[in-house]
Amino acid sequence: MSKRLYPHNRVRYWFAYDIDDICTAFSDLRLHPQTVRKWVKNDLKTIDSGKPTLVYGNDLIAFLRARNNESKCATEFDQLYCMKCQDARYIFQKNIIVEQKKRFLMVSGLCRECKTCMFQNYKLDDFSRLRKTFALVEVLELQDLIF
Repeated sequence: MSKRLYPHNRVRYWFAYDIDDICTAFSDLRLHPQTVRKWVKNDLKTIDSGKPTLVYGNDLIAFLRARNNESKCATEFDQLYCMKCQDARYIFQKNIIVEQKKRFLMVSGLCRECKTCMFQNYKLDDFSRLRKTFALVEVLELQDLIF
């Protein structure tokens, strides 16, 4: 089972939280109190060793940021993340499909290794660089972009 990401923006910096408060903040993600106890046992700093276990908001934010960044994979400009291979992969024959969404470009291509469809979002300003790097198979709904 993969690691679940817990958004740190739900935690207030200057507040102190006990285990139940942390679970309440992430109730939609079904965070179990035993998971928080395991975090405390591993690396999460507590205010003191007394009961109830209290955690400063800034320590919880730092812990969640570090935990969420552990599993991220950095990709280069000419790579996409393959969900099947679980790694950054190059695109098969450098053929991509570009679709413009409201404020970004959604690029799709096939993984060179397993031929699975991969997706990546790029800024609108990156379109000229995409044209130089890849072979555009199909371009969908481009508006107000300089070719």
